[in-house]
This record gives sequence, structure tokens and C-alpha cells, in this order.
Amino acid sequence: MQEGEFSHKIMVKDNAAIALDKDFSREKWNKNLTVNVSTVSDPYQPAEKEFGNTRKVLEVFLKHHNALLVTTKSDLVLKDIDVLQEIAKTGFLNVCMTITTLDQELSSKIEPRVPTVEKRLEAIRKLKGAGITVGVTAIPVLPYISDDEETLEEMIKTFSELGVDYVIVDVLNYKGETRQRMTKFLESNYPSLIPKYEALYQTDYCDKEYSKNIRKITNRLVKQYHVDHYEKMYSYRKNKDAK
Repeated sequence: MQEGEFSHKIMVKDNAAIALDKDFSREKWNKNLTVNVSTVSDPYQPAEKEFGNTRKVLEVFLKHHNALLVTTKSDLVLKDIDVLQEIAKTGFLNVCMTITTLDQELSSKIEPRVPTVEKRLEAIRKLKGAGITVGVTAIPVLPYISDDEETLEEMIKTFSELGVDYVIVDVLNYKGETRQRMTKFLESNYPSLIPKYEALYQTDYCDKEYSKNIRKITNRLVKQYHVDHYEKMYSYRKNKDAK
């Protein structure tokens, strides 16, 4: 895939459920290993409305009772809440929703194709109401834009009030296309911050001292608001004795 195509060139894997069923049917497959759907692309892109591939994949997880982690930034996950609820009842399930900021104006600028913050918060509420383990990845924190302690606390407190089980917070990395996209974003919206970003990001990763300070703040906040149940992320503790 050429540079710049990631967000709009969608590769539909229409045989995904069949291939997964074959893998899960192998005698040596360990169903207690948590499979993440998915780490690179979102399983609930708008195309899922048309193709329904993710639902077919979820039905394979339910059939085999294989441990599952669903990672998404879309409220479209709610269309499959019936299957997800059954998976949660009969095995291990963790749904992780990505929300980088509560500021809708900022969210629209950095992720214009993503459902609104309110829709994603409502999705969390409904998933928790269905008895499903839910986490939030609040990534990335944007230096000098969304990194002040008051903003971070408001965000983590909001997640806590929704009953979220855990929150993961981390700073922006400047790898690959991210550097190019962020440079354009800063030029259009925060040109005065460009020198500060150049100082922070002399490599693909943020300055260590800055990152350390952000993690110190967020680690304290996730404990304060009791959204640090990281043992619920994966199945190995819950199902370590299961066969």
C-alpha cells in the first residue's frame, strides 16, 4: 500500500471467517490465547455496514469460545452487541474503545472520519450495560494541546463514571505518516507549536523526560479513579486453568 492510502484504500478480506474457523479447529490451537481484532486496521470501518465481515468473524469466536479482544474507535460495534454479549457470557471478551480526547472540535480535526466522541461514549455505556468488559485507549496525548493535567483528569474521570474497567494513556509517536500528518495539522491549527514539537521529537519518539512526566500524571489518575484493572485486558489469568 502506497504512502497516504491507509485511511481510504480498504482491503476487504471476505474469506476471513472461513480462514479463522480453520485455524481455531486445529487440534493444537490454544483457545485461551487472546486474539486481538485488530491492531492495525479498525474492524468497524464504515465498509463493515456493507460487508459484515466482522460479525462473521465474531460468530467464529463464539463457536469456538476463543478469547477475544476487540479494538475499535467506532460506535458501529453496537450492531454486534448481541453476539458480543454471548461471547462474554460463554468465554473471555474485552472491548477496547479508542478516544483520544473529549474535545469534539479537536477530535474532528485530528480524526475527521471517526464517529463523534458522544457516540463512542454512548457505545461504552451500552457495552457495559450488556455486561461486557470495556477499556479505553486514550492515545495519543498531543503535547501542548491535550496534555494538561486538568484535561487528562476530566477525560479519565468521564471514563470512570461510565464504568470503564481500564484506561491506557500514552503520548504521540512520530513514526512514518504520523509525522507528515501532524506537521500539516500543526501548520493549519497550531503553527506556533511547530518549534516545540521539533524539540520534543528529535527522533520518532517523544522526549523521555516529557513522556515520563505524562505517565506519572496519568498513572496516578487511573489509580485515583479506579480504572486500572489491567488484568481484565487478556484471558491468560482468567482462563489459565481452562482447557
